[in-house]
Amino acid sequence: MNNTTKLSNRLSALDERNAVSIAAKKASARAIRISKALDIPVQVIIKGALIEKYADGSIKTIKKIKKSPSNIKLKKGSTLCLKPKG
Repeated sequence: MNNTTKLSNRLSALDERNAVSIAAKKASARAIRISKALDIPVQVIIKGALIEKYADGSIKTIKKIKKSPSNIKLKKGSTLCLKPKG
């Protein structure tokens, strides 16, 4: 396989990721709109706290979320693989 084929496959994978990201943002925005219309609270994480937002605009903090340190040590320039194993 030559370099141009690898490059075109790589670009299409990046385009696919961008398309999935855009679709996810649209879906979550639609879900929030529908939840507000049906008067269903939405849970979000803001500044390390799990918060429940109600349709009337009120907010209730459910719990604080503490960050746990990662066991993975990465060096500058490390390559991450996004493909599933197997």
